[in-house]
Amino acid sequence: MESRLFFKRFLSLPGQVGSFVPSSRRLARAMVAEMRPDPGLPLVELGPGTGVFTRALLDAGMPAERLLLIELDATFAAHLRATLPGVRVIEADVAKLPRIAAEQGLGPVGQMLSGLPFRSMPPRVRRRVGAAVAQSLADGGRLVQFSYFPIPPLPPEVAQEHRMAGGVSRFVAANMPPAFIWRYEKKNPSP
Repeated sequence: MESRLFFKRFLSLPGQVGSFVPSSRRLARAMVAEMRPDPGLPLVELGPGTGVFTRALLDAGMPAERLLLIELDATFAAHLRATLPGVRVIEADVAKLPRIAAEQGLGPVGQMLSGLPFRSMPPRVRRRVGAAVAQSLADGGRLVQFSYFPIPPLPPEVAQEHRMAGGVSRFVAANMPPAFIWRYEKKNPSP
């Protein structure tokens, strides 16, 4: 059912949904392994789609009430609310993440996991969304993002401006299509 829903959304919004199939459980487990899921700290997931990464986080012991999902697509957001009780789902554009985090009482976010299709976004949108994500990440915080390409998902100028250092941490061949996992960390400001 989730594969069918994902495929329908891809056909409707190919620029917004990055693939015609949802990410595999193997990719989801690998993404979560790159996080530091601390049950006492909130974690923000960007572009959760049908929730495969969310389920992997819950399976790893992340409490539902500590998760905040930001999903632009109304159909995916409704699906997530119906299938993941106790998880907060905000239907919004990730470009508004600094405001959303403040409204949710999070302040700078220490850990983010992202399924956003950065490489499918028009350059202007990619920079705007990338800047919102980077601004919202706390100093010392971590962003785990996957991409189907071995080139940086975040625009390099945005990463540099916001002190984000990152690189490929894993390659998951057992995903359709195969995926690169990028791990970014926000450096503390120089004294």
